[in-house]
Amino acid sequence: MKRHLRSGAALSLAAIGQMVISGCAPLGRAPAAAAASTAAIAKASVAPAPMSGNPERCAALSGQTIGGATVTSVAYVETGQPISPFNVPSRATFCQVLLTIEPVAKSSIDMVVWLPTTWNSKIIAEGGGGFDGGLHGAVLTLSGPAAKGYAAIATNAGHDASGRADWAAGQPERIVDWGYRANHLASVVGKAVSQEYYAAPAVNAFFHGCSTGGRDALMMAQRYPDDYDAIVVGAPATRYTAIMAAFASYSQTVGPTPDLSTKFPALRERVLARCDEDDGVKDGLISRPTECRFDPAEMACDSQVSAECLTAEEVAAVRTLYRGVYTPDGRQIMAGLTPGSEYEWKAWVTATTALSASMATDFYRNFVYEDKEWSLNGFQILRDYPAGQSRIGAVIDADETDLRPFLSKGGKLLFYQGWDDAAIPPGETIEYFEQAQANSGPAARDGLRLFMLPGVAHCNGGKGPDSVDYLGAIDAWHSTNTAPERLIASKLDNPVARLTGQPANVIRTRPLCAWPRHAEYDGSGSTDEEENFVCR
Repeated sequence: MKRHLRSGAALSLAAIGQMVISGCAPLGRAPAAAAASTAAIAKASVAPAPMSGNPERCAALSGQTIGGATVTSVAYVETGQPISPFNVPSRATFCQVLLTIEPVAKSSIDMVVWLPTTWNSKIIAEGGGGFDGGLHGAVLTLSGPAAKGYAAIATNAGHDASGRADWAAGQPERIVDWGYRANHLASVVGKAVSQEYYAAPAVNAFFHGCSTGGRDALMMAQRYPDDYDAIVVGAPATRYTAIMAAFASYSQTVGPTPDLSTKFPALRERVLARCDEDDGVKDGLISRPTECRFDPAEMACDSQVSAECLTAEEVAAVRTLYRGVYTPDGRQIMAGLTPGSEYEWKAWVTATTALSASMATDFYRNFVYEDKEWSLNGFQILRDYPAGQSRIGAVIDADETDLRPFLSKGGKLLFYQGWDDAAIPPGETIEYFEQAQANSGPAARDGLRLFMLPGVAHCNGGKGPDSVDYLGAIDAWHSTNTAPERLIASKLDNPVARLTGQPANVIRTRPLCAWPRHAEYDGSGSTDEEENFVCR
């Protein structure tokens, strides 16, 4: 679940940097030193002759009805021109088209299409985050793809962004919009707008999303297999109702341990001492957290309590967080958090303002019970989790693992997930991926890939290399029909660069290996260079 600033607010570069840390995951370009993960990515640039646009053609779209949507405004944006609301300089020259779709009563969806002046005949759509769509962050997420020549799409998922879920109470059509309808209709409209502007159809269409956006991505593959040719799925909030139940349960797990967050630095150091070097190098990253055998009881306090040890209650809480969320009768609701991710727990799990608590409260108040007085203090997992499933699970959970309709037409799904993610436990993504492999027939072998990122938090950020050219990888895979087995991740000294196109230096690169393989140091050369690691 990606955190977002409220739409309309001015955003400094420092605030943009916070969005990077919080989990805004654009597809933007990788630094030149690490942009090419495979030779195939370079081949993906071979495309039909570019189509072009101009200011006159852009202005002609004003007021039109295209693909069932009404054009509400157009603007021709030049490269370098600041774009509101964040005033980030544009990295492309393009026609910005804002539209409104009203498919049924009480549904009104806003969307944007960026139409680059030089078009590569391809479309990329971006999913949402948290309880919102991707429209409010489009200035940051669409600029990189547009600079590469892709027409780019985002929607508000049927409501104005606020970071809250108040919009959902008593609004079933808005929930459907957010669940899947907005992104589907945006595909239809976006293709129609591109056709109108360039007088030519799109050759390929791609989708990317992380967190809620990853759930959006799976919704497209599951419900509308013909909308997109290839899809990038980041840290997907696949079983949304289960995630919210897990978020609610965290408050009960950590409630008796008010000082637990002060122990996280020492806890992580003990975990690193046990498991950091399993990949052959001591670098502050754990490449295989599922194989890290660490019992928090090793840190149990004796007679003296300090920041370097855990009380009996804290040992129990940490064990529960590692184990995952279960019902009293032993049914697992959510996978556990991974060893090495402890530095992310305060923001997501244990703080009085933890995102898990605020999101779960919003969810049950607005999506499930329509009761503004509902409180986490009364949460009962055996009652409230099934209530969420039965009332809205069919609309918002993207848990179908038979992907044959999408894969049988040649569709590709590239999954990625940070091992240090404290919002979507990595085990959730691995379990979904492996079930999809098992249930999707022979096409799964060439149509599904998962890449796990050591040290990377929710969508991006964290301790590990997190800048990856996912768009280049999925385009190359679709264009060449050669599945990627190794991608390159970079750690930048300026994480804002991924959002703004600012200069950045690469301070470390690592290979990402197609699951279930992992990267290991080959024993020679710099441990900050990906070529010195092998996939095993």
